[in-house]
Amino acid sequence: MMSSYEQRKLQLELFYLKPGLNIPEKSEASEINDVAVRNEIMALLRTNERLQKQLVSLKEHNQELEDYAHTVAHNLKDPLSVLILTSDAIAEIDDLSREELKEYMQQIKITAYSMNGTIDNLLLLSEVKKEDAPLEPINMGKVVNNIQQRLSYLVKEYQGNIIAPTHWPTAIGYAPWIEEVWVNYLSNALIYGGRPPIVRLGAAILPDNMISFWVLDNGFGISPERQADIFNQFNHFNQENRPGHGLGLSIVRHIVEKLGGKVGLESKAGQGSLFYFTLPAGSD
Repeated sequence: MMSSYEQRKLQLELFYLKPGLNIPEKSEASEINDVAVRNEIMALLRTNERLQKQLVSLKEHNQELEDYAHTVAHNLKDPLSVLILTSDAIAEIDDLSREELKEYMQQIKITAYSMNGTIDNLLLLSEVKKEDAPLEPINMGKVVNNIQQRLSYLVKEYQGNIIAPTHWPTAIGYAPWIEEVWVNYLSNALIYGGRPPIVRLGAAILPDNMISFWVLDNGFGISPERQADIFNQFNHFNQENRPGHGLGLSIVRHIVEKLGGKVGLESKAGQGSLFYFTLPAGSD
């Protein structure tokens, strides 16, 4: 090892560039050590970047858990209150007529279905977040027929008219999840649409090898302020003080994005609303 004096002398010789000086080259071991240090630094930077992303994801997940708790508490507490009040009325009113009793029992039934729907939505959202769906061509005509049968009670209740094409383009996705997307869009169109609701369904092939499927209602439209966050987590789709479950459109967004598409809304005051979702195109 060179002494301090020898190191300073060598530095001076290098400074004045004396003729005949043989400048010592880096040893091979030193070069290998430098490469190892650089590799270690790069590995640490990649690890730090990964940890930062995990931290952001964890914060988002924790916020979603809080939202879950708030939504479940709100959406189950209100129906439970209805059940309690209705049960008390049945128990305390001695001279209830058969028709009045039937009306109270119908209210209990409707409320129970509402609670069951909230639980089903939470289970579906959990499934979408955790699992990957098998992607395959979707028979959209069959899916739309299924959801019209499922929502026949709403069509009857609101005296709605659904206008759908006879032929649908083939898209790639997962039919059980896409059925839930249509159910959410179509039920909102029936409940929040015009009186009576006239609902048109359709599809358009886009130039980027995607297909847009849409639901157009004849309602009052949605303000730009509400459009901005209507697909956000647990946003209540609530017009005219009608109750909303606060999960449906968030579930739609999660499903469609998981399948490689996107969701959107076009609406103007007094001109109804068009909700759409896109999926990769398949071969017909």
